[in-house]
Amino acid sequence: MNVSVAEFKSEIDRYLDLAGEEEIVLTKDGKQFATITPASQSFGEYIRSLRGILPETATLEEAHEERMAKHERHY
Repeated sequence: MNVSVAEFKSEIDRYLDLAGEEEIVLTKDGKQFATITPASQSFGEYIRSLRGILPETATLEEAHEERMAKHERHY
């Protein structure tokens, strides 16, 4: 779910409740700003979120670096 930072601020309680169930992508000026993921997201779900971005042989460190770079590209 994409939510503007302004909307998130005005309805923070609502979105924090939803964040326990699904990923929330905060946007600022129409661009991705931050992502809030449920604490219960498993390692497997984390890796699957990178499917198609990384080769299957990628290490955990490479996966983390790519995930961070993915978010940095939006600025």
